[in-house]
Amino acid sequence: MKKLITFILAVAVSAIGITQNVYYVSTSGNDNNSGLSEADAWRTIGYAASASSPVTAGDTVYIKAGDYGYDDVFIDKNYSPGDARISFIGYQNVPGDISGFDFSYGDNADPSLMPLINPGDRNTGEGINLSDIYSITIKNIQIANCLSGISIWNTTSINSNHILENIFLQNIGWEYSTAMAMKEANNNTIKNCLIVNATGAGMDIWGNNNHFENCKIYSNESQLISDGTYTSMDYYLVIKGDNNLIENCYGERDGDLEDVGHGFEIKERGQNNLFVDCTVKNMIAGCFSVRWSGVQNNEFRNCRAIGGVSDDVSAFMIREGANGNAFNACVSDSCQAGIRFILAGEDGDTSGFNNSFNNCIIKNSKWAIDLNPYYYNSAPVNDNRIVNCVIDNAEYLFNCERPNTGNQLINCIITNVDSLSTGDYTLNFEYLYSDFYNNGFAMLQGAGNIPDNPLFTDASTGDYHLQETSPCIDAGTSQNAPPVDFDSLTRPQGAGFDMGIYEYPVAQGVIGFSGTSPVHGIYIFPNPATGQITVKGAEPGLSEIRLFNLSGKDVTGSTRMRIINKTSVQIDITNLSSGVYIVKTKTAANCIYKR
Repeated sequence: MKKLITFILAVAVSAIGITQNVYYVSTSGNDNNSGLSEADAWRTIGYAASASSPVTAGDTVYIKAGDYGYDDVFIDKNYSPGDARISFIGYQNVPGDISGFDFSYGDNADPSLMPLINPGDRNTGEGINLSDIYSITIKNIQIANCLSGISIWNTTSINSNHILENIFLQNIGWEYSTAMAMKEANNNTIKNCLIVNATGAGMDIWGNNNHFENCKIYSNESQLISDGTYTSMDYYLVIKGDNNLIENCYGERDGDLEDVGHGFEIKERGQNNLFVDCTVKNMIAGCFSVRWSGVQNNEFRNCRAIGGVSDDVSAFMIREGANGNAFNACVSDSCQAGIRFILAGEDGDTSGFNNSFNNCIIKNSKWAIDLNPYYYNSAPVNDNRIVNCVIDNAEYLFNCERPNTGNQLINCIITNVDSLSTGDYTLNFEYLYSDFYNNGFAMLQGAGNIPDNPLFTDASTGDYHLQETSPCIDAGTSQNAPPVDFDSLTRPQGAGFDMGIYEYPVAQGVIGFSGTSPVHGIYIFPNPATGQITVKGAEPGLSEIRLFNLSGKDVTGSTRMRIINKTSVQIDITNLSSGVYIVKTKTAANCIYKR
């Protein structure tokens, strides 16, 4: 019976194919070794990845830290979509000892920390090639001083399903070279990557359903080379496909470099892409931009554009007929132009149309809205909407160098703007339910407009929340109003929609109270608050007090509570993000607004 069970198990294991091997690569190894231990490791990553090695689907290759020099890595494995994942994973001293990505801008590639592919010549060496294959993980690897970095250059569109994580790419190419290039490559994950100095592009992504997270791209060099071009980076991250997610990524043009810098851009036919929580600094050709008429229905959410040493930085750029794109809860800070429309004659006959800016902040600009004359300045800007935005501290509200029709400002607050407009064209914007205060021009005419102090909480520190007595509360319109505000608080909160980026929350104290004593429910003060709050309620209502965000997640663990007495509890909400939270007890609930 035991022999029969053993035989059955052996057959089952063989049938489901769970046998996996682990191999090793080390600078002290030899490609004639077995690779089955560190002591008997292979010498090159290129051999481990080649068709000649025994590595097969489901295997793992551990690569020890060291300088591997010129080591073109063409991965010649996994040519079938169903092949199990092969992982190439770097380590420092023992496999698994790199738990995070420890490199930051200013660091140089260091072979003592992670394995380094380093030809030492930016005119040669391919780095790692993952073209026309499936399900490969590359993790904890450095590539420096070579012609190209990582390439996924598929001959047809495939779900290549690669994972690239903890990758440092530095000094890639002398001419138009790309640190990370993907063509017809879908369903890949790229996390925790740092790119410093790639002459053509940091990331050039032509594919769908890819996920980029916590990647950072910098350029700080501007050397003239033999072909008459410069080494400064042209594109930092350019997307040419659909349904890609880019979150918590950063790009910076560090200096007044020769190339103007295209920051995070969607180009050609890119649709339904989402950029969220990204920051880009000092890009003349657009920190965030949409370009060409096929670029539609993309969203930039909670993104931040920052000016820099160049005096003509563009925050959000619409060009070449891009249409139907949304910028939600985004910030332009100290850029020459907050919103810029241009046309260079590449595609389309309008600069851009039917794009929307919702809950956005444009502050410290020369032109808040720039209808720029770049090249074909007879091309119009049509039917774009700027809704529930704050424009604060600008030289001009508009630079008007293009025809414009059907564009609207709705529910906006415009303060501290010196002049209405400059330029040779007539403004044809419609202004509705907006507050014009302390500007160098009179309130603009339009339904629902007011000229009153909006009573921001503290505009000097960028806090554009409305105070309780603000005339902007309930003074807006529902027309094209976004469903949530800058803090994701549902609109409207009161009798009507508020002007500006924030709704003033309705729940400001008592639910089910009579006078100052709690009868049914709980009382919270102060509200809104930034640090300590006190919750008062009837015993035994406070015995099971919890805090939830608007998605229903319990965030009680991010607070500190202290029981004062049977009817009072003090809660420190300092560690919570700004927004509305539900304070729930055993018998009642109320809302608190955290600034």
